Amino acid sequence: MLQKLAVNGIKNRWKDYLVLFSGLVISSSIFYLFETLSTNGRYLKENGAIVSMIGYIFAFGSILLTLITLVYINYANNFLLSMRQRDYGLFMMLGARKGKIGQLIWIETMLIGFLSTVVGVIVGIVLSTGMQNIVIKSLGLTARYYAPIWWKAILWTFILYLGLFFLAAIYNTFLMTRKPALKLLKSQQKAAKKQLPMWMQFIQALIGIILLTIGYGVIQNAVKYGSKTIPISLFTITFGTFFVFNSIVTVGISLLRKTNLAKKNLNGFTLGQLEFRVHDYTKILTVVTMLLALALGAITTGIGFNNITDKTAEAQSAYTFGLFQPTSKQRTLIKKLDIEQQSSYSYKVSGNAVYFEETQFEKQPFQTVKFNSKSFTSSYAKLSVAELKKDSYPLQKFTESIQPNRQVVLVDAQKFTAIQGQQQTALFFRAKDTPDAQSILSQISNLEYAKSKQKDRTDAIQGNYDAKIYVVKPLYSGLEFMGIFLGIAFLAMLASCLMFKILSGAFEDVRRYSMLAKLGVRKSLLQGAIAKEIGILFVLPAVVGVVHVLIGLNLFKGILINPYYGIWLPFTIFAVLYLLYYFIVLFMYQRIVLKKI
Repeated sequence: MLQKLAVNGIKNRWKDYLVLFSGLVISSSIFYLFETLSTNGRYLKENGAIVSMIGYIFAFGSILLTLITLVYINYANNFLLSMRQRDYGLFMMLGARKGKIGQLIWIETMLIGFLSTVVGVIVGIVLSTGMQNIVIKSLGLTARYYAPIWWKAILWTFILYLGLFFLAAIYNTFLMTRKPALKLLKSQQKAAKKQLPMWMQFIQALIGIILLTIGYGVIQNAVKYGSKTIPISLFTITFGTFFVFNSIVTVGISLLRKTNLAKKNLNGFTLGQLEFRVHDYTKILTVVTMLLALALGAITTGIGFNNITDKTAEAQSAYTFGLFQPTSKQRTLIKKLDIEQQSSYSYKVSGNAVYFEETQFEKQPFQTVKFNSKSFTSSYAKLSVAELKKDSYPLQKFTESIQPNRQVVLVDAQKFTAIQGQQQTALFFRAKDTPDAQSILSQISNLEYAKSKQKDRTDAIQGNYDAKIYVVKPLYSGLEFMGIFLGIAFLAMLASCLMFKILSGAFEDVRRYSMLAKLGVRKSLLQGAIAKEIGILFVLPAVVGVVHVLIGLNLFKGILINPYYGIWLPFTIFAVLYLLYYFIVLFMYQRIVLKKI
């Protein structure tokens, strides 16, 4: 009987549950996708160090996603309770025991959690299949041992989400069964909170502005504050935002109520609604603002990392390739390239050393790369024989692939001739990185790796091309991929949190709007008043959040060439998603409030 009541309760309100359900599916599917990468030990172990590093990145992404999901479920749960508590009160009035009501609440909550997790895992498997076929290849990674259907990912997804809903079910049961039936029936009636005195609001506004100024100032001088930048700015901006919403917005609404604008249509009523609710909304507006800033920041910086792939790769070496005993096939391929610089050196391998003839380095100085972190440009410097003898690492990092654990030694021509061993050739060249050159460079790289004694491709880096393909691109693309997915998930869930908070108050407004309708107010005016009220609640965190992002991106000036490059993309994603949620909230709010009008 209880199971039937729970299912019927969900069926009767399926439109209200659909939004909650969709948010949970997005969260659980992305969590599953991240877990397929971070928990597949064989995939991480067998595919090298960079893949393992990306696994850690996605594990970190899973933790961030879990934190936002906690916030999301909290507000979604409050919405569900506000929607159903009158029904629970009626059940009690009709004689249902509190124990049975508690069981009903528990079943409903767990049923929603179970269904959304199952669908989320299915969607996650579809996303993972797409990742195997498209994303992993675009990241420059191998799909060997990657499994779209991964039992550990399924297990952790169910443990997390069912665990969260289990806790929510216990909380709901405890809360609802402790309330008298009369209080549940009158849950839509809410006493107005007493406003703070003007002098206290002024102090809060001053504190808020000071905190925001400090936070923005610290971000602008990140180099000066170092590791203290993030904790200081996070603390000051979060609390500064809270005080701004709790004071300046309230005072602004109060002042607007005294203007002629308030006398037009239902503007006075709308402003009164906002003034009544603003203190209750301060926390959610602060949370949404900060999460919005993090979401936009994650997408923007993710795209920014991908934009500096080539520049970072160029900074890894002065040469496109360093080839040892180049084959005839490699030499033929090199002739097809546009060569900027090329040097050839003789070497011998004897004992635990690789010997080079130093006179050749005097005629053809070995080059190293100098990177300017401010302008993100690379320049090349010639190394003298004395410098190479003092520090042979720039040359030795090339020999590690074919002669691992052997010391590089530069000797004169006489000593070089006396060394026993076959004389071999090392060829270093720098080619222009053109689209047509990519396939040629890839062939040269594969031929050189075939000679390597290193198992891991990342230990056989023979120039900036290998560094780009096997280190920089996978790492930065992984950061971009996670940033975009996390950002979209954050945007969807923070908008959902605001939506649930707004809709939780819709049931209290039914009587107010019904009374206005009975007084003769046209339905179109009521719809306009609702649109304005919800619009203001959506615009406030959006505006403040965008300001936080625009200033916060200064943190990445030392990492990214231009942290504002391509910023239109995350802002477009945000605008589309945010507008979509606004219209969903508007539709649902009007359907609840104006249903009988």
